[in-house]
Amino acid sequence: MKKILIIGGGLSGLSAAIYLIENGFHVEILEASPKLGGRTYSFKLDDKQTIIDNGQHLLMGCYTHTLDYIDKINSMDKFDFQKSLEINYVAEKGKTFKLSVPGKFYPLNLLYAFINFKLLTSSERISILKFFLGLRTGRVKTGDEQSVEELLRSHGQSESVIKKFWDNVVISAMNTQIGLASAELFVEMIKIIFFSGKDSSNIVIPNTGLSEALIYPAENFIKNKGGKIVTSERVIKIEFENGKASKVLTSKREIIDFDYLISAITSDQLLKIIPDDIIEKLNIPSLQYSSILSVNLWLSKNPLKEKFYGIVGGKFHWLFNRGEYISLVKSAADDLIFSNKNDLIETAISELKKYFTILTDTEIIDSKIIKERKATMISDINSIKKRKKMNHNFNNLFIAGDWTNTGLPGTIESSVKSGRMISEMILSHPLK
Repeated sequence: MKKILIIGGGLSGLSAAIYLIENGFHVEILEASPKLGGRTYSFKLDDKQTIIDNGQHLLMGCYTHTLDYIDKINSMDKFDFQKSLEINYVAEKGKTFKLSVPGKFYPLNLLYAFINFKLLTSSERISILKFFLGLRTGRVKTGDEQSVEELLRSHGQSESVIKKFWDNVVISAMNTQIGLASAELFVEMIKIIFFSGKDSSNIVIPNTGLSEALIYPAENFIKNKGGKIVTSERVIKIEFENGKASKVLTSKREIIDFDYLISAITSDQLLKIIPDDIIEKLNIPSLQYSSILSVNLWLSKNPLKEKFYGIVGGKFHWLFNRGEYISLVKSAADDLIFSNKNDLIETAISELKKYFTILTDTEIIDSKIIKERKATMISDINSIKKRKKMNHNFNNLFIAGDWTNTGLPGTIESSVKSGRMISEMILSHPLK
């Protein structure tokens, strides 16, 4: 039985482990922190029984690799699936607008949805439909030097429609400001979401904590299949001999008993533990990262009915309704991430008063602020070029992670897909 050693117990490492175990490999995962999940996890507050995520993550029906992963670890019941896409947008003074895509008559259902999307003027709706039609027919083309903002403006998207609709979509999906985000990656992402099947745009939300939904079941799956998971053990160095990864030095031991080695850590972490000549052969890029901010508020009363709301033109992009508490979430949050707690709470309250007038008389009784300063890589033009040039393996060393060339932004789907890609590469890779 061939042995796989995986460095990193995030979703990329777990995904690779699951697929390789299914194909008869013995797998050991090394994780530097005391927990699995990487940048996707939940935890229990000290003074409550409440389980809270490190940041809200949405899945979509087009997340085929993630849904397959969830099915394999028997975790489907831990998610709520929309039957068809429906998003409630909130503008100032509590005005609400529903974007509702019918479940029938795909792909004409998108036409119906935007015709009836009253957040936008008639001319704005027409401009969006023309843009989608151009994507569908291939008339919308991008250059590798074009930003999303440049693309949208060149195809008749006004300042108003960008502010009311596209800004939220782009920043939330790519965690990158619209003026920096890669148009090439954006176009491919939109095609997958809206044109890869009738359920592809439907939103999927965990009904429990992220660890409970995505991590603990995977951990149990791996252990029940004979895999080994070691936490609180940091890899210090990877040594090579005769062109192969031959030894892994950790904070506790030396490991030489492996046939294949998978790195499922960030590019910055990997650059610290492999020799310069291997970095050059793999073209490992140094990438920039962007933040996500979550302001979680416990309310004296919560009259909100929907599970989530898109916020039009606000300082936050989304409000997620957990019943017991609400979460205001902002992607690409570098303008707020360094603010102190009091200022952030004050900003959150101001936004609630402006957009959710139904909460005017509601008191904030507790709060928890979560700052993920390096939540995902910036999906800008430069990073896409770097990702395309990198190699996924050097002999018996393979590279996984949402930052590798998956053709996706840094999402859960990108992480899981990368693990699957690497497992398939190993299955077809003869040892030298």
